[in-house]
Amino acid sequence: MERRRKKFSWRAIIAAVLVVLALNFIRLPYFVQRPGEAKTMNNMVQVSGGYPLTGDYRLVYIYIGQANIFQYLWAQFDGNKYTTLIKENQIKMPNEDDAAYTLRQKNYMTEAQQSAAYVAYKAAGKEAKLIREGVLILDVMPSMPSAKVLKSGDVIVGAEGRGVSSTEQLNALVEEKRIGQPVNLKIRRGSRTKDVTVRIARFPKNIRGGGKESGIGIFQSDQVKVDVRPSVHFNIGNIGGPSAGLMMTLQIYDQLTRQDLAKKRDIAGTGTIEMNGHVGPIGGISEKVVGASRSGADVFFAPTAQHEAEEAQRTAEDIGTGMKIVPVSTFQDALDYLKETD
Repeated sequence: MERRRKKFSWRAIIAAVLVVLALNFIRLPYFVQRPGEAKTMNNMVQVSGGYPLTGDYRLVYIYIGQANIFQYLWAQFDGNKYTTLIKENQIKMPNEDDAAYTLRQKNYMTEAQQSAAYVAYKAAGKEAKLIREGVLILDVMPSMPSAKVLKSGDVIVGAEGRGVSSTEQLNALVEEKRIGQPVNLKIRRGSRTKDVTVRIARFPKNIRGGGKESGIGIFQSDQVKVDVRPSVHFNIGNIGGPSAGLMMTLQIYDQLTRQDLAKKRDIAGTGTIEMNGHVGPIGGISEKVVGASRSGADVFFAPTAQHEAEEAQRTAEDIGTGMKIVPVSTFQDALDYLKETD
């Protein structure tokens, strides 16, 4: 009898261990999203020789990660309305692996930094020069012939013997080709430049036009750098995405002028920044309002695009924060508010 109890005990322990492993290591096609923090950019974005600021401009990030079984159940039943589950296909592109997803998010942040520098320096009356370096490959469709030749992170700098500096140029060259025809590319991979050949093929049915369109099968982005004087340095760490664009623009602009628009305030906000100064929508606006409020921000800039400022206001009222929600459509809107208030 004693031996049977001991044997059963070991089986129960093994079963429990397997359950714990399953709860923690089996990933589900969902991501968990919850409020993060509002981080000061005083040490993240610095202009060489820039004027000191008495306040803080804060970028706001949210926590987002692929759910295991435990996290999925926790998000479903913990009762916090600002912890949400998002389907994987709303976060990742088709067949996108973790490395390609990370590269895409990093590239979004890099683009936001370049746009922020360009807009801020132009607004401050400083010179800012755009340098187009080629087409960055964010990911390659695995079922396309080019997957055997190209990799995420490659930069296309030439095609068919001509230089390529933008996605528009590359697309124009590719559209001249028919299915099965070769395309000769010059790519930069790390520190090396090499010539490769890919072929035009029909896209998979789950991409774009349901198998009716064709191309070389890459997800791409313009590789653009901005040359400015004095120089600006970014030390954002592992925060990705484009949504800090507006706040980085404010951080740079205020260092380039003597105005000290921050005026001892904690100023948070979110929104992409375009080269023309327009502020675009982002995801997770409610979670960012919660995170900014918890971090002690006084002001929160919210994009008017896609009614995000309205959602931000509803969230602020729901959590009872005294943080001021300020709707903005452009960088100039944010500047006007800061100049008109103390």
